[in-house]
Amino acid sequence: MKTVLALLCLIPAATSKLIVPQWISDGMILQENKQYGARPFLNGISDVGSKVTIVADNTQYIVDADPVDGKWEVMINPSHSHTNFNISITNTAGDKIDVSGATYGDVLFCSGQSNMVFPMENVLNATEELATLANFQQFRFFQTALNYSSTPLDVLEGGACTAGICNSWVDAQTAGAKNYTYLKNFSAMCYLTARELTRLRTIDAGTPVGLVQSAYGGTRVEAWMPESAFDSCPQYKNLVPARKDQNAAMALYNAMINPFKTMSVRATIWYQGEANADEKIAGVDQTAYYACMYQAMIASWRDKKGMGDFAWITQQLPPSVVSGTPMSQQLETGRIQIRLAEAETVPHTDGLTDISGMSVGLDMGGRSAWGVDHPPNKNEMSRRMALSLYHVAFGVQGRFTAAPVGSLKGYNSYWTGPVFKSATQTADGVVISVDEGSGFGMSLKDVEGLNVNGSSAGCTLCCAKMPPFEVFVNGNWSTIPASSVTTATDVITLKVQGTVSQVRYAWSDFVECVLYNNDSLPLGPFLANLTSSPSTEIAPVGVKEQPIQSPPLGFNSWNFYHCNIDENTVKKVIDAMVANGMKDAGYQYVNIDDCWQVGRTSNGTIIPDPVRFPSGMKHLADYAHSKGMKFGVYTARKQFTCQGRPGSYEMEVIDADTYCDWGIDYVKIDQCGGKDYKNVSSSWMKFHSRFEACYQNTGRYIVQSVESCGDPNTCGQWVPNMANLWRTGGDVQANWESVMHNAAVNNAMQTIAKPGHFNDADMLEVGDVGLSYDEEVSHFSIWAIMSSAMLAGTDLVNPSNETLAILTNKEVIAVNQDLGLNNVIQGKMVNSTKIGNDQLQVWGKHMSNGDVAVLLVNNGAAAHTITASWEELGIPSGKAMKVRDLWTHTDLSPATNSYSRANIKSHACAFVLLSPQ
Repeated sequence: MKTVLALLCLIPAATSKLIVPQWISDGMILQENKQYGARPFLNGISDVGSKVTIVADNTQYIVDADPVDGKWEVMINPSHSHTNFNISITNTAGDKIDVSGATYGDVLFCSGQSNMVFPMENVLNATEELATLANFQQFRFFQTALNYSSTPLDVLEGGACTAGICNSWVDAQTAGAKNYTYLKNFSAMCYLTARELTRLRTIDAGTPVGLVQSAYGGTRVEAWMPESAFDSCPQYKNLVPARKDQNAAMALYNAMINPFKTMSVRATIWYQGEANADEKIAGVDQTAYYACMYQAMIASWRDKKGMGDFAWITQQLPPSVVSGTPMSQQLETGRIQIRLAEAETVPHTDGLTDISGMSVGLDMGGRSAWGVDHPPNKNEMSRRMALSLYHVAFGVQGRFTAAPVGSLKGYNSYWTGPVFKSATQTADGVVISVDEGSGFGMSLKDVEGLNVNGSSAGCTLCCAKMPPFEVFVNGNWSTIPASSVTTATDVITLKVQGTVSQVRYAWSDFVECVLYNNDSLPLGPFLANLTSSPSTEIAPVGVKEQPIQSPPLGFNSWNFYHCNIDENTVKKVIDAMVANGMKDAGYQYVNIDDCWQVGRTSNGTIIPDPVRFPSGMKHLADYAHSKGMKFGVYTARKQFTCQGRPGSYEMEVIDADTYCDWGIDYVKIDQCGGKDYKNVSSSWMKFHSRFEACYQNTGRYIVQSVESCGDPNTCGQWVPNMANLWRTGGDVQANWESVMHNAAVNNAMQTIAKPGHFNDADMLEVGDVGLSYDEEVSHFSIWAIMSSAMLAGTDLVNPSNETLAILTNKEVIAVNQDLGLNNVIQGKMVNSTKIGNDQLQVWGKHMSNGDVAVLLVNNGAAAHTITASWEELGIPSGKAMKVRDLWTHTDLSPATNSYSRANIKSHACAFVLLSPQ
């Protein structure tokens, strides 16, 4: 692999207008969308309005550069191969960029301040740790040169480079050359976290991993935020300290993050907060300020990438002082406040951040060559970060096993230490509950630690003199002796007298005594009000809904987000559809597809992913209903879903009843893998029966979507009796051939559709990379005239005006929703003519009021005139008809006996409504 600066090989001669960011260079790793991963993107700048052709892994993509600034981007469909491939990028002018040695894998983005910069050569046992690289030759490294800017940059610019090679990919062999010169100066947290994560992975352990270091020492969080992020903290926006250079607001985001904004990543790991702790803002609650700014930063990075909410793991700040430092001094370091703010990013009900985790570091003190504020035990911090990352990014639950590799010993561990859940007062004292499974074998222990020279960095006061729990009684904080703290599985009891209003834990910079679980993982700091028992009141039954008659209009998460979906993204989609006109156009359903479920309880109840949906599915259903929208989920009739999650095989009754309890409005039932019934209808019948019971008991109507039925003479004879809609073909893709194939298969099922029961040609690809504007218009029009469900599958939070105009065309939607003359709801292809190799199609649908919708589609390579005759449309000969163009929204000249449209371009259409004069 080349290891020269990518800037030199990617910014061509001065006359060239084709530029890509430096991470698109030799040896690059593109994120693959397996196991919650996101699809990768490529981007760049070309001549304004030019066409850019990208060939990646032998697949061609063609996109138009923006007519104003020349920027372009394209979503890549990964092959999931881990072999190297080439990428070529050319524009209309003939400029070309070649990339060799690219591959798919996982990308880990490592950012923050100096403790993220902290190099491998300064960790504990550095010599042995560096040598482990020999067992991880699939790693590739990218260190970003230090830089700052007052305006957003599209490419990286030069600056200080600690590793010697910056802004370019470096393979493992080069990183280990010359006695590990490169790796010695690479981020320890980044390398060690990636290494431990790789050891934990039981599937695809050999996956290539791209490690991107983009960190800058001594910097505040505000410097890493884009301008738009500050709008999320209006109460603090005018209080942001005025700083210069790298600490100026937005300066580091502009220079060191914006050039990566389209790079899809598996996760970001973040280690920062010291600079904010050290320099407080007078009169401001430091916890609230940092929590708002940090979470706004996370949300903005995710929004800018536009790939869904990728995983985010925070290293909670370790001690910045040594044991025995006077408490008056410890309370002024700001570490307590920042730790509490960091804990706000861990998923919780109604939280602002999810798909996130944290490595607790309050027991990780020690002195390195960089001082006490840069503890050397990045080894254990990274291990904890990897445990959290595996749980968060891959949706894996419970205990993990790290395989022994070379000199590294194997281990088995739960993914986290005890996670605070609630605190209540009982006759026995204050009872603290932690998340189920996290609190096995809990006990208080003296804090131990090492300096880089091997001397002790542990406690001096320890549990005997400075236990960590305190309660607020009679206006004062009182320390609970260690002897008054008892533990059981997932429960901590503090023996205390008097009425307690608050409890806190680890309220110091250096924490002398820590509560660990059986895996030596600590409970993180918290401050909590005592709570009462939750209400068990059942919500009253609402007004009985009417079963649907017209095809569902809405959104499905799969085509755009795939597994990268979470509750905050769903809320954004709901809000966007309400605000952008889609709700007004008739769209109701917001449906999440696969990957939301992770397991079952002991009684069989399905469990939503706690890091992606911490508030639960009922919360999302309630949120959708509060906005006048509806909410749907996905399952599979077999043992497993398509992404290996629990399916509904032999669990249909409990799943249907659970969905009813949650207030779900739509359930998609896929096929997928594992055990199955001999009769494919068995599962659907069980769901149908329980959904009927739900309707009778609650008044809530659940739409049932099943997969699949493609033969009108077999399954087509009975499927309408047990489902509202059924897939008729395979998964539609964002290319013309796939769209037309699904249309043809769906058309063959036309006779069995009726109001309330519809042939489903699959989700819409309007707005997704791969279709031209004309193809998107034709795609939408065909789905409309077929009265297929129309579920948008694109980015509705930031849609283009073009995409939104197509999706909200009310005149076209009206054709889709019309029940049809004599309840013949689905239009059909009434003529197909071949001219050479070009196929010209005529589609028709008789509307319930006597109008006739006519769609002319050019399924050929050249422009053609297409004519629809009254005979093939079933209109009486000689009858004069008014003509309304449904896309230009104009009335055209009346027609008699036929309607023709000249010069319909390749893959374009004409869609009109004929009305009797």
